Amino acid sequence: MTSTSYSRPYLNGKKLNKIEQNKASKDGLEVGEEINKFAEIGWENIDKTDRELRLKWYGLFWRPKTPGKFMLRLRVPNGILNTKQIEIIASIVNRYGENGSCDITTRQNIQLRGILISDFPDILERLHSCGLYTTQSGFDNPRNVTGNPLAGIDPKEIIDTRKYTAILNDFLTNKNNGNQEFSNLPRKWNTAVAGSKDNFLLHNDIIFHPVEKEGILGFGVWIGGILSSQMNEYAVPLNAWINENEICRMTSIIISLWRDNGERDKRPKGRFRFFLNQIGIEKFRGMVEEKYGELLHDPGSHFDIQPRSFFGVHPQKQMGLNFAGLHIPVGRLTGEDLLDIAKISSTYGNCEIRLTEDQNLIITGIKDEKLEEFKADSLLTKFPLSPTPIASGTVACTGNTYCSFALTNTKDQAQKIAKELDAEIELSNEIKIHWTGCPNSCGQAYMGAIGLTGTKAKDANGKMVEAFDISIGGAQGPDKKLGNLLHKGIPTEELKPLLKTLLIENFSAKSKHHQVRKREIIGKLINKLSIFLKGSYKT
Repeated sequence: MTSTSYSRPYLNGKKLNKIEQNKASKDGLEVGEEINKFAEIGWENIDKTDRELRLKWYGLFWRPKTPGKFMLRLRVPNGILNTKQIEIIASIVNRYGENGSCDITTRQNIQLRGILISDFPDILERLHSCGLYTTQSGFDNPRNVTGNPLAGIDPKEIIDTRKYTAILNDFLTNKNNGNQEFSNLPRKWNTAVAGSKDNFLLHNDIIFHPVEKEGILGFGVWIGGILSSQMNEYAVPLNAWINENEICRMTSIIISLWRDNGERDKRPKGRFRFFLNQIGIEKFRGMVEEKYGELLHDPGSHFDIQPRSFFGVHPQKQMGLNFAGLHIPVGRLTGEDLLDIAKISSTYGNCEIRLTEDQNLIITGIKDEKLEEFKADSLLTKFPLSPTPIASGTVACTGNTYCSFALTNTKDQAQKIAKELDAEIELSNEIKIHWTGCPNSCGQAYMGAIGLTGTKAKDANGKMVEAFDISIGGAQGPDKKLGNLLHKGIPTEELKPLLKTLLIENFSAKSKHHQVRKREIIGKLINKLSIFLKGSYKT
């Protein structure tokens, strides 16, 4: 099916910006038939709009900072991979040597870097052979469907989200073949399914929370979460409860209402939450009801438990089996890392790896009798089970190393500063510090206890340099809130001392230097007292 034969009456009479005009003239899914040709003619000879816009419908992102070397985004529903898939991803990354790398994203997903267009057909064939796809993973499409990273193994789960994320993924993408019903949205769309009461997912456009009504397990529907350059808000309840077999129908109705009525001229205002705010939640609920039929009221699907840490070894719901949460610093992996992870999973676990939204991973199916051997594996020195408090809570987007939108280097700075702060201060608990290279907030800055958003500012010498706006107070769970902007335009070189001060003043951190000095003074006093008492005893 092509866009020339696919009617889109919702575009008729609307004022369309340049991007919308390009989308209307040729659907992004149409370039699927041209990928082999693109590989033959080379990136320089591909139509600019196809190269820089429409290839995103197949997960391939043009990167001006590395001309000819694309980023490739996969779809990994619920963030679940097996070792065969990991090995194939590793082989693709290794193909590009020092130019290749892999990132775990904040959507339980994988992005590969350094991809050449000449290799793309072969890469797609290899990915498809192991059940991985890239369809509609970028731009104005429904993005990767997220769920409980412990689905099916969680002792605290209400539902196993794997079934529902798979159903939604197949529905939204037409089983990864491309779905033109949802291939021309006003902006991106994020879908999530919670499985336990501590799955915090309210930053998505639609979230399904499992809850019983009159003894039947179904879903409460929450809508309108957004993290963007223009607005940051958590989702609100639609006050609707649906049967489990209605999730696709409800998703379709809500997306279609926004698709047909959302903003297509002023692009920053195209996200669903702007449309929802414009008409109001009650009116929107009425619009949904007109298409769906009478909506049953949500009996109370608010999740009010603090999110767990996945780090360390924990028992699964299956007797005698365990899962282990590993820390992957800022989510970056090499091809060698991927192969090592596949090996440790197959050696000790059940050949399955789970990705988390904080850019870490989980090894599943470790038998009790293999635990001690697993804990002694050398890979856990690089990817620890018990990371330090600052590093463990650090999340970072791609940054300007690869992304043309980013104004700052995020991953390198985040790693460096986290390591230095962990060496200088003591904290009893993990602190979420989210770095994002631009206001688009791929790093979810305002969800962090401390959030850093990339910008430009003048340093003490009046020179324009990389800088960050700093927010504070973001939280997930029962006391959910978004951070408040505290500082604007802090040059990168001034970040560490300021962050250290914020951690000490707001999060009960203590300077290790101060603690060492304190212990030295106490030691000297004890020594003097001991000498004095010995002298008094002799007297």
